[in-house]
Amino acid sequence: MATVLESARIEIVPAVGTPPWTRPQRVLFRFACAYSLLYFLPFQGHVSLLGGLPGAAWLNRMSRAAVEWIAAHIFHLGEVIAVYPKVNGSGDTTLDYIHNLLIFVAAILAALVWSILDRNRGEYRRLHAWLRIWLRFSLALTLYGYGFAKVFPLQFVPPGLNRLMEPLHDFSPMGLLWTFMGYSAAYTIFSGAAEVLSGTLLLFRRTTTLGALASAAVLLNIVMLNSCYDVPVKLYSSNLLFAALFLAGADLPRLWRVFVLNKPARPLNLDAVLFRSRAARIATIAVKTLVIGYFLFGQIRGGIAGYRRFYVNVPRPPLYGIWEVESFTWNGSELSSMGGEARWKLLVIERPQNAMVKMTDDSSRAFPTTYDSEMHRVTFTSKPDLVFTWTLPDDSNATLNSDALSLKLRKIDASQFLLTHRGFHWINERPFNR
Repeated sequence: MATVLESARIEIVPAVGTPPWTRPQRVLFRFACAYSLLYFLPFQGHVSLLGGLPGAAWLNRMSRAAVEWIAAHIFHLGEVIAVYPKVNGSGDTTLDYIHNLLIFVAAILAALVWSILDRNRGEYRRLHAWLRIWLRFSLALTLYGYGFAKVFPLQFVPPGLNRLMEPLHDFSPMGLLWTFMGYSAAYTIFSGAAEVLSGTLLLFRRTTTLGALASAAVLLNIVMLNSCYDVPVKLYSSNLLFAALFLAGADLPRLWRVFVLNKPARPLNLDAVLFRSRAARIATIAVKTLVIGYFLFGQIRGGIAGYRRFYVNVPRPPLYGIWEVESFTWNGSELSSMGGEARWKLLVIERPQNAMVKMTDDSSRAFPTTYDSEMHRVTFTSKPDLVFTWTLPDDSNATLNSDALSLKLRKIDASQFLLTHRGFHWINERPFNR
């Protein structure tokens, strides 16, 4: 009996403070602290805790001015500066890499000067606790931004009519990924929920380690997708991954003991040096509640508004659909070309503002469009403009007539495309892989 009780005894390990820091630990922390503070300051394309403050725009302009000066006078890249101010969705521009290099060099210099001026300090537990709070909330806010854009499926949308008519060989790797993700709203929402959950876990001290590990797993997958599908957010997502790994790093020895060595680990409270008084803890809870509530309110309100704009209140043009051009005549004579171009084969109209024409040689041309519903008139902006009057005898046929040009159209039922109607099956007797 004594042997059984002895073997079942659980080791109770008392909580202890962090051990003394070695010199390399202190130097690396100084660099990590400087780098993290600089990287998460307001900057174009980055989510920042300070983004809503009055001075955020000024910080952004100062950072951009410094990057542009270095690009022009040190790297002699004046020609790329004109592209940089444009918001084009790329976070991997030449100037973005220069910006990251500037932060890296500045962090090294800051760590060097800091190490000289503060060489007698043995540890930075209090500053480390504050840095963790900065990174936790910065990373959580970023994950909220990207996550809620998937929970309300706005970042990836289902393939539209234009996309369905494009051959696969015309897709870019990024376009293929966006179409793949947009096809399944359920998977998009699931991936967004994983980001939101990871961010939420980061907001609370007790679940920070779990949130850091979950965030690292989510962000590693994002980094790999960005790298393998040529998505120009590789630099930003990699920095976010490093932030998650830094947050998890303090607990790696304890995780190693529990998950690999199967031994108990001492409890560790890195934030014990902060908010020791009861008043400070109450104030902290109040501020955290306000901050988290503000984050959630803004993201959910924006997500609902975006969902209504892209899915609910979407205006459809009168000629919505994919139309096969059965007849293309000029003054009653069938044309094989138009102004030196191949004749029209397909007309794809998805939004009131534009239309896409696919030619008989498989080339495509986009036209801005405007509609006059009272006159049943549509204008294809070109040189010169093409102004047609339309008639719709039934749901499957239409005609477009101008002064001399006449088109007879037959609608293609997009709901019968394999990609749109195949759907989900619990039981598959054999793989349906086409």
